[in-house]
Amino acid sequence: MTPLVAYTHSFITSLVFTSIIETAVLYALVRFVLKKNIATRDILFAGIFASFATIGYVWFVFPVFIPKSVMPSVVLSEPFVFLVEALFYRLYLKLSWRDALLASLAANLASYLGGPAIRWLGLWPVW
Repeated sequence: MTPLVAYTHSFITSLVFTSIIETAVLYALVRFVLKKNIATRDILFAGIFASFATIGYVWFVFPVFIPKSVMPSVVLSEPFVFLVEALFYRLYLKLSWRDALLASLAANLASYLGGPAIRWLGLWPVW
């Protein structure tokens, strides 16, 4: 398998994982912690759309502009993603700034920390 194909497989796997985890966390937080009366379809759309709209920047844009190593790219891309997704939750779900920031932080932490945890457990799909 070429490095490009391997990178693409890793990206697709991460995209699916991120979308599922972040959407589940967003749903649980909005519905059960914040107790907001927002339509389920709107919460699900927000979680999936936010993940799809931002993950490409983390994988393909930031590494091009900051190519020296992975860590500086992550240090800059993750706050970008956190703020963009919070803004989207604020506007689309009409959450307060506090709730939008909390939702984005919780969702992004879950996917950022959950990926390595699943890899460590040997449960990460390889194809």
